[in-house]
Amino acid sequence: MNRMPAFTRRRLALAAAASMLGLLSVDGAIAGTWPEGPITILVPAPPGSSLDLNVRKAGEEMSRVLRQPVVIENRAGAGGSLALSAVARAKPDGYTVGIANTASIAISPELSKKPAYDPIRSFDFVGRFTTQPNVLVVRPDMPAKTVAELSAYAKAHPDKLTMGSQGIGSTGHLSGEMYRKASGATFTHVPYRGGPQAIQDLLGGRVDFLFENTASILAHVEQGKVRALAVTSAQRNPKLPAVPTMREAGVEGYEAVSWAGLVVPAGTPAVVVAELNRALQEAQRAPAFTSYVAERGGTVEGSTPAAFKAFATAERNKWGALVRSIPGLRDDPDR
Repeated sequence: MNRMPAFTRRRLALAAAASMLGLLSVDGAIAGTWPEGPITILVPAPPGSSLDLNVRKAGEEMSRVLRQPVVIENRAGAGGSLALSAVARAKPDGYTVGIANTASIAISPELSKKPAYDPIRSFDFVGRFTTQPNVLVVRPDMPAKTVAELSAYAKAHPDKLTMGSQGIGSTGHLSGEMYRKASGATFTHVPYRGGPQAIQDLLGGRVDFLFENTASILAHVEQGKVRALAVTSAQRNPKLPAVPTMREAGVEGYEAVSWAGLVVPAGTPAVVVAELNRALQEAQRAPAFTSYVAERGGTVEGSTPAAFKAFATAERNKWGALVRSIPGLRDDPDR
C-alpha cells in the first residue's frame, strides 16, 4: 500500500486549516456588516391573503430588529412554485428570502415530473413561521351534522356530494382526498382557482362542502352561513373550541395543517441564516404579531433552522406519498 509522505499530509492539513480560517473570517466579516440594505421576502400568495397579511405583520417586526427595510413581494401562482423557484435562483446573500409552505415544499414539486427546484436541497431553512388548520365546513341546509353523518350520507349516495377546493393540489383538495381515503366516503371534487371562489359557491349552495383555512372561513362559521364539522389539526382550535378534530370525529389518524416558514437560497452563509432566524423569532414574540395570528385561528411556530428542515422533509414525504397515491394527479393539464 502506498503511504502519503508525512510532509504532504502536513501541507494538506495546513491548507485545510487555512481554508477553514478563511471561511471563518469571511463569516465573521459578514456577521459584522449584514444586512447593509433592504431584504425582500417573496410570498407565494396574493396581496390580502391570510399568508400575505401574516408575513407583512412579521416583516414590520423583522425590519425593526434588522434595522433595514423588509420589502414584501407577492409571487402567487403554480402552487407556490413561482416564488420558490425565484428564491432558488437568487444570489445566496440573505437579501432574498422566501416563504415556503405546505404547497410549495410538500405538494407542488411532487405534482410535476420536472420540478423547477428541489424542495429540500435548493434551500437553506431559516425557521418555521405559522401553522393553520383547515376546517371541514358544509352548507347549513345539509342534513349531516357530524363528520360521521357526512361520511354515511356520502356512502349512501355515491358521488352525489360535491367538494369544492382552492384548486387541484391545494391543501384543501388534498385534505379532502385524505378524508376520502380514511373514511371511504365518495364524492365529486370541484376545483376552483382560489379559496374565495370556492367559498362563494359553498355559500350559494352550488357545492356541498369544502376544507378551508381557518382565517378565510372563520367569519362565515361565526355568522352561521356555514356549519363547521371538524378541524384538520391534531388539537382543537382556540377560535373554534366546540368543533372537534377529525380524529375526535372518528377519522382515525387524520392530521393535515397548512404551515409556512422562511427559506433562503442554498449556500447562504450560516451567520446570515442565524441572524434571520433571530429576527424571525423576535418578530414572533411581538405581542402585536402573536395576537394578530391567534385572532385569525393560526398558531405561531418558532424553530431552529435544523428543526425546520427536518419538519419540512417529513411533510414532503407525507404529502408526496398522498399525491402519488391519487391516479392522474401528477401533471394534470387542468391544474
